[in-house]
This record gives sequence, C-alpha cells and structure tokens, in this order.
Amino acid sequence: MTSRRSPRPPSSGSRAALIALLVVALAPAALAGERDAGDLISTRDGVTVDWSAGTLAATAGAAADLRMPSVDLARPGAVRRARATALGRLRAALESLPLGGGRKLDAARIERALGRARTADVQYQSNGGAVVRLEVSFADWLEEPSSPKVSLSVPSAHLAAAPAARVGKHEVTLGAALYKMGPAPAGARPAKADHAGRLTVEGDSELVGKLARGVAVIYVGKVLK
Repeated sequence: MTSRRSPRPPSSGSRAALIALLVVALAPAALAGERDAGDLISTRDGVTVDWSAGTLAATAGAAADLRMPSVDLARPGAVRRARATALGRLRAALESLPLGGGRKLDAARIERALGRARTADVQYQSNGGAVVRLEVSFADWLEEPSSPKVSLSVPSAHLAAAPAARVGKHEVTLGAALYKMGPAPAGARPAKADHAGRLTVEGDSELVGKLARGVAVIYVGKVLK
C-alpha cells in the first residue's frame, strides 16, 4: 500500500512573494481610502472642518500671566484666554462656511452655534499656560439640534453645509448636511445635484419637513472641488 505524500509547506520565498502580492493588491484600496478621508477634512486658519462628522474644531493656546503667584492660579486665566481665541476662530470659520448656492450662515445661527461650543480638550502647560480645543457641530446652529434623520445618495456633489433641494414640487433648504464617501446604505434616497449644488429628490411634504428642520447624511461618490 502506497502512502499519500503530504503537500510541502510553502517556502519562505513563496510566503514572501505572497505577502508582496497582497500588499500590491491592497495598496490602491488603502490609498483610495486615505484620499476619500482627505476629501472630507479641511484645515484653515487653525480650524478643522470634518464634513463626515459634521464638526468644526478650533485649537488655541494662551501663555500664563506671570504676575500670578503660582502656576495653579495662572491656569484658569490662560484657559479663558485660549477659549476666547478659539471661539474667535470658530466664528470666522462659521462666517465663511459654504452652505450652498453662495449662501452663508446668518448672525443668529452663528451665535446659536457658538453658544453651544463644547470643550473637546484642555492641555495644561507646566508654566501655567493652556491649550484649548473647542468644537461645534453643524446641528448646533439649528433651533433644535438633532441627529441625522434622512440619508441621501448622490453620484457627485460640492460640499455644502446646508444645500437647497427640490423635493417633488417643493423647494427647501436643508437644516444641515454631513457627507460620507462610499456606498449608501439601504433606504438612502437617490438624489442629483445640479451645477449650483441644489439637490433634486423624490419625496413628499413629510420629507420636506425632516430636511428643513434636521440634519441629512449625504453619501457622495465623488466630491467636486
């Protein structure tokens, strides 16, 4: 009786070749993911806008007041000054944030968002100084902040924080919008964006109300610059 010979284990050279092949095959996908993430994050004048999370974050630092008798007593003042600088940066970013169609946030919505700014991080310096990171979300400028309630899917679009839309025969301006790259989930409503960024989507008056008062997640195949 002849015994069956066991297959040879792959040599180290074969394993190395296989690993190299996998790296080559997976690299384009990994790089594409990095590019996609980069398309949804922008930084300018000390403020980072994350269109995927729907947030603006500003970081600012302040030196210690050397007239204070101790480091511990100097830190609260440094935090206040750093926070004030960060709020100023957030204000400037909100004033320039594109809503779509050349529109910008009005003063009332800017003040509402700034009033809801959250302290995301505080770093105390050994000499009594401080670095503060403040954050606001797109939902913060709404009268009643809410989580996303509607998902839309578009092949391509410019990034706009509150685009206009035509829903059936109704015209509406979205309360706010954040963006995701990649395939849309089941239930997302297909939409199209024209050259001005206005969306067209099928729906009824109920959808109009949800879009006007809340936050929509827009799944986009390509972000237009």
